[in-house]
Amino acid sequence: MAERYQAAALSHCHKATVLGNVIAIHMLEYITAATGHHNGLNELAHDFLDVCRIMWSIEAGLVEYTRSGQSLPTEMTQELDRKFNTAHGDFQALDHWLNRSLSEERGGAGKKLTRGWRKMFSGNEIPKMRQALGKTREYLRMSALMFQWSLGEAKIDESLGIGYTALSAALERLEKGTPHSRVGSSRSDPPAEIPFAKQHNMHNMDHSHIVEIPLEERVSLADTLGVPRSNTTRSSTPGSGVPFPPRNDSIPRLPDLPAETNWQGLGQLDLSNGTQRHTSSHHTDTVSTRSVHSRTTPPSDPPEDLRSGGLAELENSGLSDNDYVHDLKPTKAVRLAVNPSKMPRWAPRNSVGADAPSLRLNLIAAIRERNSKAVEQLLDRGVPANVGPDHNALIEAIRQHDLEIVRLLLLFGADPNTACSEAVSPLVATIEEGFLDAAAILLKYGADSNLPPAPEHDSPFAVAIIKQDTHSIHLFLMYGADVNRLTANGETILIKMITNKCNKALIETVLNYGADANGKSKEGKTALFEGITAGRVDIVTTLLDHGANPNLPGPKHMLWPATYQPRCLQVLLARGADYKKTPGVMELATSINSIDSVKVLLKAGVNPNAKKDGVYTPLCSSIRDNRPDIFHLLLANGADPNVPSAEYPCFKCITHSRLEFLPHLVAAGGNLNSPKGIAETAVQYGDMEALTWLLDNGVSPNDQAPDTKATPLTTAISLNKLEFVEILLARGANPNVRGQDWPVCMAVNYPDILKVLLPALAQPRAFKGVMEMAVSANKLESVKLLLGAGVSVEDRNGGVFSPLTTAIRERHKDIVRYLLEEAGADPNSPGEHLPIIKALRRHQGEDTEVIEMLLRKGADPNKIYRGHSAIIQAVEMGDAPVLRLLIEKWGVDLDAIDDSGRTPIEIAEMRGWDEGSDILRRGKKAV
Repeated sequence: MAERYQAAALSHCHKATVLGNVIAIHMLEYITAATGHHNGLNELAHDFLDVCRIMWSIEAGLVEYTRSGQSLPTEMTQELDRKFNTAHGDFQALDHWLNRSLSEERGGAGKKLTRGWRKMFSGNEIPKMRQALGKTREYLRMSALMFQWSLGEAKIDESLGIGYTALSAALERLEKGTPHSRVGSSRSDPPAEIPFAKQHNMHNMDHSHIVEIPLEERVSLADTLGVPRSNTTRSSTPGSGVPFPPRNDSIPRLPDLPAETNWQGLGQLDLSNGTQRHTSSHHTDTVSTRSVHSRTTPPSDPPEDLRSGGLAELENSGLSDNDYVHDLKPTKAVRLAVNPSKMPRWAPRNSVGADAPSLRLNLIAAIRERNSKAVEQLLDRGVPANVGPDHNALIEAIRQHDLEIVRLLLLFGADPNTACSEAVSPLVATIEEGFLDAAAILLKYGADSNLPPAPEHDSPFAVAIIKQDTHSIHLFLMYGADVNRLTANGETILIKMITNKCNKALIETVLNYGADANGKSKEGKTALFEGITAGRVDIVTTLLDHGANPNLPGPKHMLWPATYQPRCLQVLLARGADYKKTPGVMELATSINSIDSVKVLLKAGVNPNAKKDGVYTPLCSSIRDNRPDIFHLLLANGADPNVPSAEYPCFKCITHSRLEFLPHLVAAGGNLNSPKGIAETAVQYGDMEALTWLLDNGVSPNDQAPDTKATPLTTAISLNKLEFVEILLARGANPNVRGQDWPVCMAVNYPDILKVLLPALAQPRAFKGVMEMAVSANKLESVKLLLGAGVSVEDRNGGVFSPLTTAIRERHKDIVRYLLEEAGADPNSPGEHLPIIKALRRHQGEDTEVIEMLLRKGADPNKIYRGHSAIIQAVEMGDAPVLRLLIEKWGVDLDAIDDSGRTPIEIAEMRGWDEGSDILRRGKKAV
């Protein structure tokens, strides 16, 4: 992921530096040619050079990092990428201004008059451009220093373009006071500041201002075939002359041609016109002004309708009056009719043998060499303009920024919609290269800005939207771009513009061209939804002005996302959004702690008691989230303190420790006694302060909770909160009032509480079974307290379970011992059975301690209870040691019978237990 972001940043940085080199040449040309300079031009040039050097430093660093396999942090590369795009936009604005100024300088009297008026009324352009460049310079300075420290100045200086070098030298000469003179046209007198070896790279501005380079000193085509393609300057006016190739691009965009490609396949074609001539006059490739349709007129003479570039068309349509993208005003729809069939076409003179692969490769080579004459002669000989799947001649010409070759290819039938193997169409290539003039001529020849270059790819118009290429967007709109077509990932054009943070004016322009403000993406989202989510109130207003429905779910009702954006919410409500379709929107505003949204909704008349999801109220949510400002605002606007949410507002104050809100609720009419149980809630949440406040304000300490029937006292007992029990008893809690159980029955589990509670009970013996409950809880201390309070040791629970049998059953030996030896429990008094029988059934292994305790206290093993005795139980268990123990202590009654009429011996014999029969016969008789 980090490598991908770094590669993208490097690509955009390179794009900006290439344009910077072009601008440096244009600026040098203007300084050289202008009769009078704008105020602040020299300062602007220095600011521009500072930014260029910083950009080249960063580019050199990124290239070195990429080469060595290092990666910068993703956040850093993303931020650099954004600043590179900003710098590119600043450069485009500066380039446009320079081109316009150069055009005025070269024009006649009318142009000079226009120049005078522009100087009079556009004095703020240079300060604005300087301000924009200054911001970019300050941000990128530290990044550049980082790379300078790691790479050194020497390596960075190697990457500086010739345009930068020339402009810097010219400014230095001017500042030293050297009289300025134009560079001569003779090669023998080059500028001293510019190395002669680099002069072949200079842009063909005007031949009166540059040094002519003889053909033999130029870089030959054969030399270029072995190295990657070089970027060249963008022709800002159609029909520009010899190209100026700046720094080599290390990453070729099209496949390299085979090394054996050469010019021999051209036969006797005349290539002399493909080179510059030694002349001081303005150079042109136009040989004739005769009709392009004349058979004797070469196609290099462009018709008048093809000489206007993309920017010129935009200016003629009133779409580019301002140089700055962010100052663009929305434009009305301007649509231009396109009829490709009426565009100029040229048929080759012959086509015999022209389809040879070598000639096709020669055509691509000529395009890369930017030799328009060779291209023209190859096409006229019959070499197809649509070379094939491996190479796309149009895209290659666009990437070379050669408008003349683009025009020639279209004249000879190149398909403006054919994409290359990389799924890039010619129009997409013009966007990538910033070559607006080529885009204009492609559109005239039928290029479709709505046609994706390949499945699952975006159309050229969508690409322009994604890249925020304002001029291309305007141009495509003029030529029929479909503003309602979805992008490759299923988004509408409007949504894509909003997510890309396009300016309002551009979005309004697309709306003026018919974009559906209610159109939905494949996920059901509308542009209005995205605008609200992004917090763009300007875009929300614009969409509503163009028919966006504020009540159309997209996918949610618009008021839901608008709750997070109070300004958008205010606009929507004022423009017809129906809050009745979003019950609970007030609670949502409260939940997200947006008091501004709450105020907007209250002002619009939304009910402050409306529930969200049929449960949650705004007032309870403000208590829950501890928002006193929203709490008081809601109460002041009619919120009902008795309308429940998941719980009542007064209860919410207790459960969320918001006691400070409770007096205000009561003052507003909150009822502490309906529903009952608020004091029990305070005990449950352990809030002594709240309990005291409630009791002081008249809440009964005996109120039961509606659901659990618990009282404050029983809850305090169940939670073992002794201090609450003491307070409640002191404040009038009745220990005889049943909650989820009787207080004394619950208190046996907590001896300390039982000790406090028993004195408050008039008749502890009235609660049957309480002694057995204490035994079952294994609370010997509670047993002692109950005995001390007069509760019987034989007190049975449910009339069946006696304390002694329960103690035996639960194996509480200490309680058994206490009941037998100190409390006086009867060892022969049955509970669920006789104690001795219960002891036999519960004894384990050789542990007969409980049995022996019972026998010592007089337990009779021969006593029959419900057809059973301890002797019979021992026989049934087949336990010889226990049987001997019983007989030794008490003897045996051999005549006793069980509930089926059998004696102990008969039972032993039926089971075949001879040992038991022998023990019984030899045992002594019971006394």
